[in-house]
Amino acid sequence: MKIQPYKTQILIKPSEKKQVLVSDNKSFCEYGEVVAVGSQVADIKIGDKIGYVIWGLNHLEIDGERHYFVPDDPRFILGIIKDE
Repeated sequence: MKIQPYKTQILIKPSEKKQVLVSDNKSFCEYGEVVAVGSQVADIKIGDKIGYVIWGLNHLEIDGERHYFVPDDPRFILGIIKDE
């Protein structure tokens, strides 16, 4: 199934490890891989790994796996995870 997120939405497949601790504010976030981006998303690409907050997000089951629609918004996206 191919899904094209609408405009500023990003479709993310969560990592198997569900949460990571954000040390600066002692809260938890999820992280996962970007599988599709909307037409107006500029800084995030398919294949990027990003940290995000899932509170209030819509989700979708694809082949039995949960995926999240995350808005291209700093209130939800905490950062891009870079491999070094």
